[in-house]
Amino acid sequence: MLDPGPSLIEAAPFIRRFAGQQVVIKLGGELFDRGAVIERIVPQIATLFHCGLRPILVHGGGRQIDEACSRRGLQIVKHGGRRVTTRAVLQVVIDVVAGQLNQTFCRLLSQANVPARGFAAAVSTAIRCQRRPPRVIDGRSVDFGEVGDVEAVAVDDLLGPASERYVVPVLPSIGTLADGSQVNVNADSVAARVAVALRAQKLVMLSRVPGVMEHLDADGPISQLTMRQTRELKASDRVIGGMRAKLEEALRALDGGVSQVHIISGIEPNTLLREIFTEEGCGTLITGGAT
Repeated sequence: MLDPGPSLIEAAPFIRRFAGQQVVIKLGGELFDRGAVIERIVPQIATLFHCGLRPILVHGGGRQIDEACSRRGLQIVKHGGRRVTTRAVLQVVIDVVAGQLNQTFCRLLSQANVPARGFAAAVSTAIRCQRRPPRVIDGRSVDFGEVGDVEAVAVDDLLGPASERYVVPVLPSIGTLADGSQVNVNADSVAARVAVALRAQKLVMLSRVPGVMEHLDADGPISQLTMRQTRELKASDRVIGGMRAKLEEALRALDGGVSQVHIISGIEPNTLLREIFTEEGCGTLITGGAT
């Protein structure tokens, strides 16, 4: 039986608590692979919006970029999990992430009666970047090409006029340099920096995994972590790759004043609603308590 999500009685106190609060939601590109998954996520975002919360959405598209590069005969090069972005690969990022995925997401939100501002409305100009300088990885210098690191977030450009009805920003993983040119940006980094700039109540990271796992054979995710525990876990060999990067950005957000970071599955039904509108949640909650 499909999980119906939290009941109205269960959700009511959380709706009152978080009404009017900014919630940054980052969606991994893998969630766009199957239409049914993203179509389940959109009604949850619509529920948050219609309950008075103010969602801000950030998405990547790593897998789709890899597939498009392969189709176009472009070499896929990554170092330390980060993509080397040539001008040709940047065009793929723009076509796939800013074009196909962003437009699809905005269309689905519109169909759910959620007003959205996507790449076509220039939301990415709010993500002000500097070009990533070459870095030494495994003893050699690596030039990442058309890649940016977030330098600032122009909140007014992101949210639009305060006098107007709230419109949900839908940010692809693209930023803008001082000269106006576009660059590829890590979506987790964008989400964390946006959450800090907005003083968001929550940063929620949706991915394929149910949360932060103690080890690969664990029955379920760690329910709650402090910043100190998160730093210890990140420094250990128990988390690798993408999850290590998520923990790094979670700590960045909490250090910047975000109250709570959630890492949850975007695959299972109604996880977003259960994580925000119930006491027990469903994934991993990282709090800015004991450091």
